[in-house]
Amino acid sequence: MAERLRAFEHRLVHPMAVVLAPYVSANVISVLSLLAAAGAGVAFWRGMPVAGAVLILANGFLDMLDGCVARVRGTVGPFGSFVDKIIDKYSDLIFLLGMLLGGLAHPAAAIVAMVGIPLATYISATVESLTLGAAKFQEKLSLRFLRIILLVAGGLLRQTRIAVWLVAALVVYAVVSRMVFSLVFLRRRMKPATGSAASVLENDRRLSA
Repeated sequence: MAERLRAFEHRLVHPMAVVLAPYVSANVISVLSLLAAAGAGVAFWRGMPVAGAVLILANGFLDMLDGCVARVRGTVGPFGSFVDKIIDKYSDLIFLLGMLLGGLAHPAAAIVAMVGIPLATYISATVESLTLGAAKFQEKLSLRFLRIILLVAGGLLRQTRIAVWLVAALVVYAVVSRMVFSLVFLRRRMKPATGSAASVLENDRRLSA
C-alpha cells in the first residue's frame, strides 16, 4: 500500500508540485490544508458528512502536495516537517470535534480517539528521545492514513458513528502497542546497564575487603 501511495504521489502530485513550486511555497499549501480541515470540521458540525468527507480528501491531497513542493523547491527541513506534523494532528482533532459537535459520532468514541491521537504521538516521541533514536516505530501502513480512510468512508456512506468507533479502536491499539513496545524495549535496554552496575559494585566490594 505504501508503494502504491508513493506511485500515486509521483504520477499525479509531483507534476503539480513542479508547476506550483515557482509560485507557491510549501508553507502556504500547509496553511491551505489546515483551512480544508477546518472546513471539514464545520461541515460535520452542520450535519453534512459527504461535504466533510470531500474536504478531508482535500486536506490529505494538500498534505501530500506541500511535501512535494518542498522537495522541488529544495526547502525540506526540520521546520517544515514540524509544522506539517502539527497541522496533521490538529486536522484529525478538528474532524472528530466537528463530528462530535454535529451529533455524527458517539461522544465516548470521539473522546477516546481525540485523547489517543496525541497520546500515541507523545509515546513515540518520548521513547525515541529516551533511547536517542534507537527505538523507532516502523508500521507497514501509516495509522493516520487508515484514520483518514475510515473517516472519509464513513462520511461518504453517512456512517460516521461506525467510522469513529473504528478510529477509536485503531487509536487504542496504537497507544497500547506502542506503550508495550516501549516498555519492553526500555526494560531490555536497562538489563546490560544493570548488570554493569552490579559488576562495578561487586568490584568495589572486593577492593574494600
